[in-house]
Amino acid sequence: MLQTGLGIRSITMMAVALLLAAMTADAAVTVFTGHLSRVNAAAFSPDGTQVLTGSGDKTAKLWDAFTGAEIRTFTGHSSEVNSVAFSPDGTRVLTGSTDYSAKLWNAASGAFVRTYSGHTDTVRSVAFSPDGTQVLTGSNDLSAKLWNMSTGALVHTFTGHLSGVYAVAFSPDGTQVLTGSGDQTAQIWNASTGVKGMAFGKHGAAVNSVAFSPDGTKVLTGLSDNTAILWNASTGALIRTFTGHTGAVNSAVFSPDGSKVFTGSLDYTAKLWNSATGALLQTLAGHTYYVRSAAFSPDGAAVLTGSWDNTARLETLPVPKGTILIDNNHTATNNTAATLGLTWSGGWGTGVARMRFSDDGAHWTAWEPLLATRAYTLPAGDGYKTVRVQFLDQLNNTSAVFSDYIRLDTVAPTGSIIINAGALSTASQTVTLGLTYTDGAGTGVARMRFSDDGAHWTAWEYPKASKSYKLPLPNGYHTVRVQYLDAAGNYSATYSDYIKLAMP
Repeated sequence: MLQTGLGIRSITMMAVALLLAAMTADAAVTVFTGHLSRVNAAAFSPDGTQVLTGSGDKTAKLWDAFTGAEIRTFTGHSSEVNSVAFSPDGTRVLTGSTDYSAKLWNAASGAFVRTYSGHTDTVRSVAFSPDGTQVLTGSNDLSAKLWNMSTGALVHTFTGHLSGVYAVAFSPDGTQVLTGSGDQTAQIWNASTGVKGMAFGKHGAAVNSVAFSPDGTKVLTGLSDNTAILWNASTGALIRTFTGHTGAVNSAVFSPDGSKVFTGSLDYTAKLWNSATGALLQTLAGHTYYVRSAAFSPDGAAVLTGSWDNTARLETLPVPKGTILIDNNHTATNNTAATLGLTWSGGWGTGVARMRFSDDGAHWTAWEPLLATRAYTLPAGDGYKTVRVQFLDQLNNTSAVFSDYIRLDTVAPTGSIIINAGALSTASQTVTLGLTYTDGAGTGVARMRFSDDGAHWTAWEYPKASKSYKLPLPNGYHTVRVQYLDAAGNYSATYSDYIKLAMP
């Protein structure tokens, strides 16, 4: 077998086994334990490496998202911390408290930076603007306030709600502010002027949580009547209701791509939903008391919950995963007809259901049934070819894109042979072969072999420019033939030279 000529890539079977084991492992859960009272709020850092929590013990804590280890504590509030947020660049932390204030902290050192004072009741919710220059707070004093982050100066007070403002959020472009209230309404405001925009008033229960979809076209509200509602942000039309909790929904958020909704409830659970259909994807039941906060990681691969059981929990999601290998991991081929080796795991519902393929990442085949081995035609034209695969689970959640590459080389190498520098005769059976070979822009000449009669050949060997060779007996004219093979498996034509053996 000419294994070396085919150029097997240096990935070991052990590495493949470890990869598959990691892919099929159960979803990881990290529990953050250290608060002395209920956890009211939890948030991911913008890079997903840290977790921030706010608690009834009057502190906020920063944690390592991977290990669960506590990094630092933010101490300074005189009452419980109800809401927390990271600045978009991750350098600042914002906390809102029952002590009527919001405070800004240095995330790296834990140092206190400033207090936003002006509310006359509990600060229930806080948020940073998308550009990080402004801070938004919502309070039981029936108002929301917009502040200059750097100076602490008050920019606007949003008034008009008839009960406490329980939740606040910015639109993705920062031009609008969204508030949710105990008066059973949600309201959009112009962030620059403070003027009211669209109102969402058909809730029938207190609005505990508000969020804009990542594209800004929808609004999500979490309600005390055990539901969450999706609205059209422009028209105020109700799109769908997420029903299934048996306790008030305290927190409702979108996944980073907008495809999912995550809710936390007083029924001790958090739930994941398909935002397009309203279908329940999964119930997370790890907490032993009220779930007051819910968040997605920046990459959408994990969720975070904060609970009155004094803990926060980070759980990875069972998104579909997989691998792809082209032609058993060979580096090159001379044929557009390839064989794909595929593995998959995870996924919602009963797991992975379909797969699709692409040569460029933009144009995809139709979704098709799963096969561990699939024939595939590479695009024509020599060069590197990348084949991408994506997997789909039973509830229409798509995996990341997995890929492998191979080099297509359909052009055979060329070469030459000359015996004893072109001499016409020799008195010795042992001669020296002068050899030249090239594969042009191809994968390179990998082997050569020789024959005296064109039917029987030596074993393939590494190419070199000069080779000692023994002519067969008897005396007379002898022809030596050479053939070259490149790394893609292309055979050259047969090249030859002759010489007369004239031994004494």
